[in-house]
Amino acid sequence: MLLCGCGHEDAAGREPENSGVENPGGNDNNDEGENGKENNVNPFNFETRTVLLNSGYEMPIFGIGTFRLSEAQAEESVYNALKIGVRLFDTADIYGNERGVGRGIRRGMQDFGIRREEIFVTTKLWTSDFYRADEEVDERLERLGLDYIDLLLLHHAARDDEHAYQAMERGVAAGKIRSIGISNFYEADIDRLMRVATIKPAVIQNELHPYYQERSVKEHIAPLGTVMESWFPLGGRGTGIRTLSQHEVITGIASAHNKSPYQVLIRWHLQSGNIAIPGSSNAAHIAEDYDVFDFELSADEMKRINDLDCNHRFANY
Repeated sequence: MLLCGCGHEDAAGREPENSGVENPGGNDNNDEGENGKENNVNPFNFETRTVLLNSGYEMPIFGIGTFRLSEAQAEESVYNALKIGVRLFDTADIYGNERGVGRGIRRGMQDFGIRREEIFVTTKLWTSDFYRADEEVDERLERLGLDYIDLLLLHHAARDDEHAYQAMERGVAAGKIRSIGISNFYEADIDRLMRVATIKPAVIQNELHPYYQERSVKEHIAPLGTVMESWFPLGGRGTGIRTLSQHEVITGIASAHNKSPYQVLIRWHLQSGNIAIPGSSNAAHIAEDYDVFDFELSADEMKRINDLDCNHRFANY
């Protein structure tokens, strides 16, 4: 039996916004993983809604992504999210909206009396820019209009990624970057990078959702104290596979808690120790996605969602 479900795609209800695959979306941390490996990842703090990274900085455990948003849409999404309390924002050079994200942040700081240190901004270096990563760091700061970047990621494993990672380390030493990490990296690439790295990645951002739970990668990075983040937390649509938000396990749990399927999916991520960054240009959907801190999934509910794992990726890389 394929626990993912299959056969039809749901045609009703809200679309998983900005959870299309990127192409140019308290946790139970134990001292040891399932195979006895050391786990140095700090537990999520559901009171402060943050996690302490291995870099020593606090990172919000919920935020919004800006993939597929225009500059204007990104600006409004960031502004609306700041208004309701969201403090984590994810962008990238390849998205073409860093300036919009920066404008939304500055507007929100001014209108809502928010201090810069309360906001956490993530951006990424694209693969074609790895060879000139030092210059790219400065260009990110200029486009965002910020004095420092909270988290800078390598967007993919690719040629010159070791050089780019070392450039990010220099950015940390210069006070331009607070934390660094990786995205779309897997075990062999992580090991290769760690042979030259002097700073452990604070975050790894990969495709991750109930159908594709990245357990081996998560276990592999636990000794480094690297936190897992999902750029695809709500899943998406695929040929021959049921949309996650319409799976009866998810809808049944949602009904029991008087929550939406999207809220259940996000809550599952948080209780699993995954930072979640769903994306939306809709203020109501941003507010809905953020409203996940007033309920808790039971151990049985978590297991039922965990059992949906069928190693199904929506990304084609």
